[in-house]
Amino acid sequence: MSDTTEGPPLVDIKATARAALTSADAVLSRWLPGGKRQGPEYLARNPRRTDNNPGSFSVNTQTGAWSDFATGDAGGDLVSLVAYLEGTDSQGEAAHRLANALGITATVALNRSDNSATVTEKARANGHQRPEVTPAPAPKATMSPIPESALAARQRAHHTHGEPSAEWCYRSPDGQPLAFVQRFDLNGERKQFSPQSWNGSSWIRKAPPEPRPLYGLDRLAAKPEAAALVCEGEKAADAAAALVPEAVCIASMNGAKAAAKTDWTPLKGRRVLVWPDNDEPGALYANNAKSLAYLAGAESVAILDLESLAPDLPPGWDAADALADDWTPERFAEVARWRDFPSPLDKSRRTERTRRTASNGAALSGSPAENPERTERTEKPKPEVERPGYAVHDQRTGFGPAGLWWHGIKDEAEVDQWICTPLHADAMSASDTDTEHGLLLRFRNAAGRWREWSMPMALLKGSGEELRGELLALGVRIDPMSHRLLNGYLMSRYPKRRVLAATETGWHMAGKVFVLPHRIIGNGDVRFQSEHAQHDEFTTGGTLDAWRSEIAARCIGNPILALAVSASLAGPLLAKVHRTSGGFHLVGDSSTGKSTALSCGASVWGGPGFVRTWRATSNGLEGIAAALNDTALILDEISEADPRELGAVIYAIGNGTGKSRASRTGGARAVRRWRVMLLSSGERTIGATMLEGGKRAKAGQEARLLDIPCSRRFGLFDELHGLDNGRQLSDTLRTAAATHFGHAGPAFVQALVADGSGDAGELLAAIQARGEFAAESSLEGRAAGAFALAALAGELATLYGITDWPEELAIKAAATAYQAWKEQRGKGHTETRQILEAVEDFIAKHGDSRFSHVLAGDSGPMIRDRAGWFRDDDDGTDDNGVKRKKRVYLFTSAGLREATTGFDFRRVLDALDAAGWIADRDEGKRYKTTKVQGRTQHPYAIAPRCEP
Repeated sequence: MSDTTEGPPLVDIKATARAALTSADAVLSRWLPGGKRQGPEYLARNPRRTDNNPGSFSVNTQTGAWSDFATGDAGGDLVSLVAYLEGTDSQGEAAHRLANALGITATVALNRSDNSATVTEKARANGHQRPEVTPAPAPKATMSPIPESALAARQRAHHTHGEPSAEWCYRSPDGQPLAFVQRFDLNGERKQFSPQSWNGSSWIRKAPPEPRPLYGLDRLAAKPEAAALVCEGEKAADAAAALVPEAVCIASMNGAKAAAKTDWTPLKGRRVLVWPDNDEPGALYANNAKSLAYLAGAESVAILDLESLAPDLPPGWDAADALADDWTPERFAEVARWRDFPSPLDKSRRTERTRRTASNGAALSGSPAENPERTERTEKPKPEVERPGYAVHDQRTGFGPAGLWWHGIKDEAEVDQWICTPLHADAMSASDTDTEHGLLLRFRNAAGRWREWSMPMALLKGSGEELRGELLALGVRIDPMSHRLLNGYLMSRYPKRRVLAATETGWHMAGKVFVLPHRIIGNGDVRFQSEHAQHDEFTTGGTLDAWRSEIAARCIGNPILALAVSASLAGPLLAKVHRTSGGFHLVGDSSTGKSTALSCGASVWGGPGFVRTWRATSNGLEGIAAALNDTALILDEISEADPRELGAVIYAIGNGTGKSRASRTGGARAVRRWRVMLLSSGERTIGATMLEGGKRAKAGQEARLLDIPCSRRFGLFDELHGLDNGRQLSDTLRTAAATHFGHAGPAFVQALVADGSGDAGELLAAIQARGEFAAESSLEGRAAGAFALAALAGELATLYGITDWPEELAIKAAATAYQAWKEQRGKGHTETRQILEAVEDFIAKHGDSRFSHVLAGDSGPMIRDRAGWFRDDDDGTDDNGVKRKKRVYLFTSAGLREATTGFDFRRVLDALDAAGWIADRDEGKRYKTTKVQGRTQHPYAIAPRCEP
């Protein structure tokens, strides 16, 4: 029998300290949460005393040495740090706790009776050259799937923040929901994340118990052999899935500071990739994820070298930003490099290798590539180039910085000239009429983002100064001495790919493709081409879901608001139903909510900048309308328009055709054309505004821009949706429109492209045939068509799930506005009413000063600028038998023309005759021959009636 007894194995404190040092960030995140890195130092608050600001308590992440400068407490490694923070005097106990937390064992098997040997000697006696460090059993997730009854009862809205702008569901490997994480955009300025979990009896706004599940467990289960790509957040993980489709993209809950609280065991045996955010917390998270993945048994871990993607990426840049910057899987695979990190549990792997991704998956299997850690001073190879000729190097080479280069030969010597940052010509472009030729350029700007611009070749005329200005504005850096080489490069490009150059927004390729400056909807190789690459009209913000809940939902019960949104959506339908432009003018007192309605309509296509004012020249408005073709033109406050030009502008916008202009050579320029729905607002009607400039509104102008009175129950509104007053609702809507915008219009177009159910013209005819849109004249019929078109757009948006409105809400809103327009306008033809009103106004203004009695003779008053005479005719008797008189005004031809300035004289006589205002006439004539003061005159005998 042996005289020795065995006890628990002794822990090797130094070995544990060394092993912990390889996972220093994970250790510090657990025992000193909320700290921050400054180089190798980790600054944190001391939890053992009142410490309001991090800084006096510091840990060196490279050595483990720590100290509190305020108290003098200090230690030389992470074991002593844990002992200090845990309040234990036993370094062995602290090492045990540290090893257990890291999921490792660091023990030396010793004979406890042999107390004469040192620990090192005993270790060597047992054959140990270093402590055994092996993975510990992995923790098991304890969460259970959420019951269906609980899911049905879940409220998405936050009691303070309202509806989330985005939401991610954490699922079990078999796809059952485990928890949710929601994002809230507060005031459009900052974001707030809130977990939502089920505690077994109710929903709580807390993260689930530790260890928390990974986001994407169901994806991991579906691809057991694929590499796992870890991102810092759920949004980034979803974006990375589109850029690295061969990997399973996952994330941990609560971002960079909570990585150690997650169960990483599903990564056991996997190759793990980490895509960090481009900032210090992102680097810290990547290091923690690397350590935690290895501790969970990962086969290997590699971290994305962000500098391989582009120099000087913006702070915080991540996979979601890459996707928003139009990165593609092919482009990402071409440049991305992954830095392999050896496991801290395998000391034999000391070197780091850089791997380059490839579309065939080579990067994920570990193909070697050049080391990205070489400094700028390290000599890079010079790739083979054709001389003389141009070459684009996307990465730094032995020639110098990345970019477009000229490689030539001069005096038998090689000449290498840097021209600009990387610039590719990917395709040749031309319009469908084989004009407007251009080049589709792809370039990397100074921020490292790849961009596209379809450049008109016409910008290369002269010295190409305008072209360089556009490229510089887009972030391309150009050598000032090499602009001729830049022009030569572009003129020499003949790529095989061909794209259609769309020089205006809207429908192209026979209605199969809808073009926006930065987005193509539909199937077709089309690009928007413009001399100016910057287009800020069609911007986006927030989400469609939030727009639906915060703007569209509040249109319910508010017909004018619903009409504004429906009209804005109607632009893409104009071409489908073969209609010209038209629109609505919201009329009402100040502060009724007219501008708010315009903001809501604008949010369909863009942000607050989508609303413009009437304060512009007719040429300027033509340019704006052309830039917004097939969408909406929204102009606020008509009083800022020039009343003398207003009528011409309305005609131009309504007809969809600009002025014909001559070019510099005398030839005719191409005429601008457009189709838009116009939304306008003002305190005065179209007619009243034009009168200020001495003009009268024609029927055609009033038919193209319909006056809609906005006097409702609460200003423009009928339903306040739980708010106190119209002002509060207006402020709420304007805030929402400035936060969530630019999604509904493109979504509507996308649905139109996908919808092949039939002709929109038939649906429009069915709506206009309803009794609510009955018309008594051709002008009313034209107006009814405009209201019916807005109704059709609103109903289709409801059908497509864009607005979530009740069925026929848009039709009822348009019908309400149509009836209000008819009441505002009155009966009869517009021009007839205007002529009669003009005659009445002239008589009221000049009756005593420019008319005299026909029998007054020379003894009557002196009349300057005579417009005619008057006489009093018998007009029957009243109920008391008293004779009545009616005054008949004998207008001279010149006087009547003056009274009805702006109208065709024959049209004036037709209107007076139709109204029964011509009291006397010669046979077959409209004038009455009369002798006045001995002279024969041919005046027009006009007797206005009270009810024309």
